[in-house]
Amino acid sequence: MMRPGNSGFTLIEVVIALAVFAMASSYLMSTFVNALLAREQRVSDDLLFADVRAVRMQLLLEPNLEDAKDGGRYTTFNSGEATWQAEVEPTEVIDLFRVSLSIQFSEPGEGQPENYGESLYLLRPTWSESDERADLLESKRSALRDSRDFDRF
Repeated sequence: MMRPGNSGFTLIEVVIALAVFAMASSYLMSTFVNALLAREQRVSDDLLFADVRAVRMQLLLEPNLEDAKDGGRYTTFNSGEATWQAEVEPTEVIDLFRVSLSIQFSEPGEGQPENYGESLYLLRPTWSESDERADLLESKRSALRDSRDFDRF
């Protein structure tokens, strides 16, 4: 019960206000920390993918198919030395190859994987051979001729 001459907050009101303020500031602080951690992880992921792109470019620049399959070594900016290999398989589509690229980093960043792998579909890479292209084209032509019924005309 408040007396007319007594203006101010009671002890209970002050304690409740402090509890609400503490919960709100705790929630805001955890949100801020999570945002900082997510930003740090994003920067780390960007560095990893920059190294992966550089190794992928080494595969794409390889002029010889056998050398592309054997792989190689590449010194990256962020993850040490990368050792890569590729498995190359032709597909039924002319000049389209399925490539499984595997990369092993010698010094991955904190929280980053040591091994990385991906599958790519490459159209007309530098090591596409013209005799394979001609054989595949001929087999597609004969399959198309066999599927059509020219006796109807």
